Amino acid sequence: MYASTAGGRIALERGGAGQEFTVSVHNGNTRAYAHIRVAFQMEMMIDTEAAADSNGLVLERRDPSTGTWQRADLRVANDVYPHYLYPDGTQLPREASRVDRYRLRALPEGPTGSTPLLIHLVDTSAPETAPHSQGVPCRTSLMVTVNSVT
Repeated sequence: MYASTAGGRIALERGGAGQEFTVSVHNGNTRAYAHIRVAFQMEMMIDTEAAADSNGLVLERRDPSTGTWQRADLRVANDVYPHYLYPDGTQLPREASRVDRYRLRALPEGPTGSTPLLIHLVDTSAPETAPHSQGVPCRTSLMVTVNSVT
């Protein structure tokens, strides 16, 4: 799994346009996954005013069948969310690949600062007792910087 965006990082302005990025998932020939999910998490930014949604950030995924942007889950927290608490996932057969388009934007009252956007490939069917490396077989990140409009 890897994530990419123009310039290698996500640079946003409060209230400005979102920036697109892609997440590519490529499965090998070892096993098929019954329930796999791409999960996103960021730590809280220090300079954050009271913002209603996900610390003042909005994550959307492009639905390839309709061409529309749909809200995606973004967890903002300073801890680790266990793999067995994620609710669902989709199949990923052996040697299969998929590429999803996302965009992230900052609301006008959103945070400023920099923090990584953590991207985890979660096996939601892994047992609760599975080690982290089995429950989250891949991870990557993109750096996010949010600036105030001057």
